[in-house]
Amino acid sequence: MGVTAGLISLLAVAAACFLLSRAGITRRLALLTTLASGLALVGVIIDPLEPAAATPLYSIGAIAVVLPAPVDLSERTLAGGLLFGGTIGLLGLALAVPPGAKGFGVLFGWLALALAAALLSLAIPPLSVLTPLSWALAALAAHSALLASGVRPAPGRLPPHLIAGAVAVVAVSGLIAMMALLPPDTTPATAPVLFALIGALAFAGAPPFAGTRMSFAHAPAMVGALIAGLVLPTIGLGFIVRVMPQLPPLPALAGQVLAAAGAIGALGAAVGALRATNGREVVLWQGALQAGVVVCAAAINDPLAGLAALALVLALQLHAIAGGIVVAAMIQRQSNDALDGSAAQVALPVSGVLWLLATATATGLPLGWSFWGWRWLIEALATRLVWAIAPLIAAALIGLAAGLPLLIRCWHGQTTAREHWPEGMLGGLTLAPLVLAGLIPWLAWPLWLSWSSFAPPVLPADPVAWPLIGFAVASGLGGWLLARRAKPLDPPRSTGNAVIPTWQGMGDGLRGLAEAADARTALIVLGRGIDRVASMLHTGMIIFEQRYYLFGVIVALLAILILMAQ
Repeated sequence: MGVTAGLISLLAVAAACFLLSRAGITRRLALLTTLASGLALVGVIIDPLEPAAATPLYSIGAIAVVLPAPVDLSERTLAGGLLFGGTIGLLGLALAVPPGAKGFGVLFGWLALALAAALLSLAIPPLSVLTPLSWALAALAAHSALLASGVRPAPGRLPPHLIAGAVAVVAVSGLIAMMALLPPDTTPATAPVLFALIGALAFAGAPPFAGTRMSFAHAPAMVGALIAGLVLPTIGLGFIVRVMPQLPPLPALAGQVLAAAGAIGALGAAVGALRATNGREVVLWQGALQAGVVVCAAAINDPLAGLAALALVLALQLHAIAGGIVVAAMIQRQSNDALDGSAAQVALPVSGVLWLLATATATGLPLGWSFWGWRWLIEALATRLVWAIAPLIAAALIGLAAGLPLLIRCWHGQTTAREHWPEGMLGGLTLAPLVLAGLIPWLAWPLWLSWSSFAPPVLPADPVAWPLIGFAVASGLGGWLLARRAKPLDPPRSTGNAVIPTWQGMGDGLRGLAEAADARTALIVLGRGIDRVASMLHTGMIIFEQRYYLFGVIVALLAILILMAQ
């Protein structure tokens, strides 16, 4: 089977990278890892269109133990997006490695292991006994890749992504154990299901746990994009999107609370992007924004919302890789990706176009596939949870504004870069499927969305109107870029220092909203409050214990005196 062969190739390459890490063949190992990921992608594609049901090895209650099997057609695009984005990201990282570099083979080994863990999580049922194993392996590989890239966590503090991974593994293990102990055809309790969903949110770095992503803002751009933008969200959000149709619908209140957390968390992530101080943070915050929208869609018990959740996960995967490519090009050609108001010396027009398309993908503009997901979600919310539309639209507008400083930095410079390899080719290849599916959404219907259990009879897309609008917007943008290149009558550019507008001040003014996406401060305050209450209770118990002890001693003395008096 193609999936099994892909898993074996990724694991074999990871072992080779670990064994040969000290040899001076890091680039070759990186290209070998890229090849293994590409072969795994081919294996996923060539699997049968209608795979046979996996034969369980044995069953534990209602949980069947099965080996990795071809992914269902409705979910195969998630695995394809994972491996397609992973292949392009690994290739970009491999091309950035100096030919004679030594000691970085371990990094590619951990990245291959992380991709294998994510692929395993999609190739097994979401409530499988192997699910906690794949999650634990992914968390370990993610942290090890971060260390191998040269990032060291703060001393004396456990990294937040490791805490999130531990919570997620415990939560999903509890749900699987409960399902195994229940008799067949028995509805699980709501509390373990919600606990598992919260663990998956934390694992994916989705609101209100987007702070778990920020550890990767200090890593190389492509490493952060591959791990925090691709692997971990694919596992966590993929679990939510896949398991929700298999479980009974959540109670109305629980579903509304989860949807509200996603919508308001998306708004908080957009505000977090306003406060970003470099390009890597902007990419991570935009990914958290999209994760919040996916959570909102998955929590709504509506076919259109379920369709939107599937569509938006693919957009999230490829947005992370495209954003990582753009930021990596900025760091390489402009020496940094800081958003401190200073202009770069070299303009990157191609990277600017790629970033514009990536930002449109993150915010649901009619330039890419995510537009349809946003539209379906808003249509579902109009009948289910109408007030959640406002924070989603606000999140889209603020997220778009948060991407403008990076766009202006790409397009503004004293000179213009003449060479756009490899970011132009890799970024264009990454975003091409999203743009094509955005203009012609019917391409995604016969081999993907129509196979979903909740899919409507026909694709809910207007046949002519919106593709023409998207084409008109894209044509206008292309014409403006072409006109921008020909400026014979323009005065020469000023050689003075230009200033790039930033939004950090506005973001600081709205930092209260950012807590909806990154609840670390609230959790710290809650933990301190619990410690204080526990300390007060302990003090009270000590006082009462001493008082009771003294009372007992006095009673004993009185009894002795009475006996002596008699």
